[in-house]
Amino acid sequence: MTYNHAFTVAFAVPTSEYGDCGDSLANEKDKIISALERRIQMLKDNDQEFMEALEGYDTYEEDN
Repeated sequence: MTYNHAFTVAFAVPTSEYGDCGDSLANEKDKIISALERRIQMLKDNDQEFMEALEGYDTYEEDN
């Protein structure tokens, strides 16, 4: 039996030109992806941050 888990990853997008995160999401794709890539690298190097930055929100059993 195997399972599929969904997680969220906490990260910040500094120096956004928008006051609303939805506008940032719609208009600053490169900036958001760059911030996420930096965060992922940080999480690879820091076990404590890794545990604090991720949150599981869904799990289901996979059909194998």
